Amino acid sequence: MDLTDRTVVLTGATDGIGRATALKLAGHVGHLILHGLQTRAEVAGLLDGLAGRVTYLQADYGHLDQVSGLAADIKVAASHVDLLINNAARPGPQRRERTADGIEATLQTNYLSTVVLCTTLRARLGRVLNIASATHLTADLGLDDLGLASGGYSAVGAYARSKLAIVTFTCWLAGRLDGGTAEAASVHPGVIRSRLLNDMFSIQGAAPERGADNILHVARLPGSINGRYFDEREPTRPNPTAEAPAIQRELLDRTADLLAPIGVDPR
Repeated sequence: MDLTDRTVVLTGATDGIGRATALKLAGHVGHLILHGLQTRAEVAGLLDGLAGRVTYLQADYGHLDQVSGLAADIKVAASHVDLLINNAARPGPQRRERTADGIEATLQTNYLSTVVLCTTLRARLGRVLNIASATHLTADLGLDDLGLASGGYSAVGAYARSKLAIVTFTCWLAGRLDGGTAEAASVHPGVIRSRLLNDMFSIQGAAPERGADNILHVARLPGSINGRYFDEREPTRPNPTAEAPAIQRELLDRTADLLAPIGVDPR
């Protein structure tokens, strides 16, 4: 996929892999729409140095109404999104936290916000890349308790579950796109040095530029990648849970319940 003159939306663009990806895209696409948690003034140093046409939109994923607002702002900024990279994410907190919406924070930020954007923008989307993690391979969804309210909470477990939800949703979404003009895939960008990695695993990883390069490699692949899961640049099988139609349907039902207060139904 040639990104020249295309409209690209990148969430979580002000730090880590997102920032590195934004720097590599700027000046090489037609319109780069970046999302971040911070106000524009707080990231002026990044934005002022970017070449080409750049739009910055702020939203706190801890508030679902702000995610809805972000989707609405993207619609105003672009009639079509050739590439949507859902990169925004947070580590699981050491103790279980709930957002202002009453939802486990990691699930809302990493998963539900991705669903809101994909659902609201669906009629305008070309290629969607949902950023996952290899941690999803050892996770379970626990559909009766997605938010880990009944005990057994851990930071890594909450994070891995949110990423398994992303991959499962991506497989479901791909089955409802034509694979020609619109498609969805998920990508594990690698073990990348970031505050998220340090907070949860206390280890170092590769430079953020490595993760950005892996994402952009997949973004530019020719032909259809609909429904695929990539481990860095290699297509591979995801957790079998993600490919099970019955589990996909149940996840989407529960997701719809969680998003009902903001009027979003992904089904």
